[in-house]
Amino acid sequence: MERSLSQSPAPFAPLPRVVVVVLNWNGWLDTIECVESILRADYANIQIVVCDNGSSDESVQRLCEWADGTLEVESAFTEDGRRWAYRPVAKPVPYVRIRRGERSAAIPMREPKLVFIQIEKNLGYAGGNNVGLEYSLAHADPAYIWVLNNDTVVERNTLPLMIAAAEADPKIGVVGATLLEYRAPHRVQALGGGYFGRFSRHDYQLGRGLRPGSYAASAFDLEHVVGASMLIRAQTVRDVGLLEESYFLYREETDWCIQMRQKGWRLRFCPGATVWHKEGRSIGHKSPLHDYYSVRNMLFLMRKFYPRSVPLAVLFLGCISIPPKIIRFQFKRLRYVLKAFADFFRGVQGSGDLLPDFDALALQLARRSSVQHKRFGLREKLAGAELRQLLRQGEEA
Repeated sequence: MERSLSQSPAPFAPLPRVVVVVLNWNGWLDTIECVESILRADYANIQIVVCDNGSSDESVQRLCEWADGTLEVESAFTEDGRRWAYRPVAKPVPYVRIRRGERSAAIPMREPKLVFIQIEKNLGYAGGNNVGLEYSLAHADPAYIWVLNNDTVVERNTLPLMIAAAEADPKIGVVGATLLEYRAPHRVQALGGGYFGRFSRHDYQLGRGLRPGSYAASAFDLEHVVGASMLIRAQTVRDVGLLEESYFLYREETDWCIQMRQKGWRLRFCPGATVWHKEGRSIGHKSPLHDYYSVRNMLFLMRKFYPRSVPLAVLFLGCISIPPKIIRFQFKRLRYVLKAFADFFRGVQGSGDLLPDFDALALQLARRSSVQHKRFGLREKLAGAELRQLLRQGEEA
């Protein structure tokens, strides 16, 4: 897929420094595919910081094996019904491996290109990404920080196009990309982000279900940007602060966006920038954990920013989340939805008491990881169809 670079920065202008923060939790295979796509980007002045959020599947070891060149992975991604052009970068890739909070005079500020940070436990989406944000601001001197989900693949022109969009106005604090379905590459997940309902104040994503090219390819401002891909001006982070960690999972980036807009920063959609997103690879898109955190945290978001809308939000979320579970006999998901409402009224924030659920999920992901690593072996390549079959086997394990 070819795109014009006419909007890219002038070829002889110094490229703004960009740090990409990628959060991994028991998903080294997704992370490798994501990082490979970043390394092939048409952008030189870049550093990638991978934060491992207390994984139990030896993710950091696998990532180091890949960077050393002893573990080769091929992408299963297809576009237009054909295998995606997957050209792994030359190995080894220079990297450093440090633990959270570690300070070492041996680590240069702006090098190497790849940094692995080990976090001792699962801090949630906000907490894990904040480790990368803090490291970036303290050590890498970035002009921009790209917060990117590990279950994404980025097109080569995406970063320069987003940089060009941000450089057009110093008040643009965040740039969002076109998010497409990884498993259905010609279906839109979101056009950068979306807006809030006038009365319900529920957050909606623009463009979901559309086909690329079926809408006007023009840039416009957003009310919130999807957290799967957020190119953020470093000055914006310094001005607004880090992600709010009390949510633990879901809505923290929405909270961030509201704070940015309150301080006068613009959120912008860059139509030419493309990111393919798998969605829900960590806890599942339609799972009890997703139900719990998405409902509970939306209510906390409403109480924080739109307190008058809380009664309507409770009614709205109850209507869209409870009856469907009853009709479909999804009683486990129903229990978690009801718990979300109860914990909201009790003021329970953070992870709540659901860390055992994450431990059980981590064991399931670790079994899948073991299957994946045994099948890959050292220096062994895997065809796309075989990889997809392997992933199914791992998920059933």
